[in-house]
Amino acid sequence: MTSPVTLINVFAVPQGKEAEFIKTWNETGQSLKNASGFIDAKLHRSLDSNARFQFINVAHWESVEAYKAAISEHEPQEKHLSWLEANPALYIVEAEY
Repeated sequence: MTSPVTLINVFAVPQGKEAEFIKTWNETGQSLKNASGFIDAKLHRSLDSNARFQFINVAHWESVEAYKAAISEHEPQEKHLSWLEANPALYIVEAEY
């Protein structure tokens, strides 16, 4: 698929690990932001401290292929956080208003 795609990754971060997670997410972002096909990324934090997923990453890529190539060259540093639950998936727009 060569149309733009959206990466949505929801993260379950244990209490007390938020700062370490954000630092690691930013390190990954620094390595990916210059990758071919990268458009943008934003990390969202829940306003509800009891939410299961405290953080949600929404990133845009020019294509599935661009995303896969970037990830194969720049492994996300979050993979090394044994306590982190990450749930990445690529999406396309199905409907909008």
